[in-house]
Amino acid sequence: MRTRRYSRRDSRSSGSHLPPRRYNSPMRTYSHTLLTHTAAHRLATSNSAAIWAAVGATIPDLPAIIGATWLFARNRVFSREAFDSDVCARTVFRAPDAALHSITPLVLSFTLLAATRTRGAPLAFVLGCAGHVATDALTHGTDARPLFWPLSNHRFQSPISYRERDRHALVVTAVEHALILAALANHRYSS
Repeated sequence: MRTRRYSRRDSRSSGSHLPPRRYNSPMRTYSHTLLTHTAAHRLATSNSAAIWAAVGATIPDLPAIIGATWLFARNRVFSREAFDSDVCARTVFRAPDAALHSITPLVLSFTLLAATRTRGAPLAFVLGCAGHVATDALTHGTDARPLFWPLSNHRFQSPISYRERDRHALVVTAVEHALILAALANHRYSS
């Protein structure tokens, strides 16, 4: 049996002959960062742990951020189509992106933390990464990543998506930004 190589350019859903209807939505790294910091700040005993959780929630998108920066520096223009074809198709960005969005290194990290009884910043960081991966798994449709990479290239395609209109992207966007406004209001009034 032949295994398909993982490519974020695989945008067609199984059985469909038409590409999904997308709206030109940027990555939502800011949502991961802000919402994770807000949740961690409410749950953590220190501001340091909340900051490390927010950093952990940002890290999985680092290859895409570097790729977008490289694309803009090279072309002096940025479009989602160019990002998908010029960044997501390159192994130098695709492989680290798959690794950072995979459950496999998270399981290893949690196992190591448990074995060494480590808490504090390292645990907050890994929890931030895990929250990002879980959120992406639930909000990526045809652009889903392989959750068990490198053990498997199977991609779970969520029935909802932050960028595919046929998968309720506008509702996801509205809920996401309502949560951001609530987080900002909570921060403003709790300070």
